[in-house]
Amino acid sequence: MARNKHPEKTIKQILSISYRLFLEKGYEQTTIQDIINELGMSKGAIYHHFKSKEEILHAISDKGNYLNTIELYKNYNHLNALQKLKKIICNEFDNLEKKQFNKSAISLTENPKFVSTLLNGTMKYGVPIFQNLIEEGRKDGSISVEDSKSASEVILLLNNVWLSPMIGQVSEEDLERKILYLKKLTELMGIPFMDEEVVNAINSYLKSIFK
Repeated sequence: MARNKHPEKTIKQILSISYRLFLEKGYEQTTIQDIINELGMSKGAIYHHFKSKEEILHAISDKGNYLNTIELYKNYNHLNALQKLKKIICNEFDNLEKKQFNKSAISLTENPKFVSTLLNGTMKYGVPIFQNLIEEGRKDGSISVEDSKSASEVILLLNNVWLSPMIGQVSEEDLERKILYLKKLTELMGIPFMDEEVVNAINSYLKSIFK
């Protein structure tokens, strides 16, 4: 077999096509053969990078959820850090593809490896993005928190685990309680990003996942 000179490009193609198929057909209904057919690659070429469909999903969940955030960050240079944070969060929670993907993956959240992947993605990719925004906010005066890294870790873990429908379903009443508590907590921390627009976006996202 000829050596692949551009493995990163191949991996990106596999993840992109797989992501689209998971959205269109659902994760459970998508087979490795479906992915192979769409890519036009050999089975060996795919298995060289990923041992299973589950491993592909883990790769998407690990890094993919934060790629859009990085791109959005570049579009808001005219705003202060707190305003950027609000815009990015609203865009993320309004993202239709993210809603569909997370909804299709709920059936896998009892898998410890999958949950571990979500947590790893949060800590590895999400925290540095959030921390950079907080540091920027400390400089421009829009954010007053002292420990930017700890604040980033706490907020993202609460958001991605405690509040997430990917981990456990709760009633609408519980959702509202949690969202309001997170709002109060972030205000006390000196990162008051959860205004009415952000709260509505989070509410809408969570309720759409539970339907």
